[in-house]
Amino acid sequence: MKRLIEVDVTEHNARMPHSASHGQTPDEMYFGRSTQLPEELDVLRQEARQQRVAHKLSVTCAACPRDAPASNDRVAA
Repeated sequence: MKRLIEVDVTEHNARMPHSASHGQTPDEMYFGRSTQLPEELDVLRQEARQQRVAHKLSVTCAACPRDAPASNDRVAA
């Protein structure tokens, strides 16, 4: 039983990233490895967001002209 618990703890510490550690594993935090990961993840998140926005802006339908203002941009009369 002890051996099984040791395997689980080792796997958890070495392989499972944690959101509280900005995507780093407990071992990476404790031993100071992968110190640039939070910054790398921030850059990747920003790039992904820019790609999503660009894609959404490029998609139109026949009912909505491409140059029409967004519904939340219209001023109430």
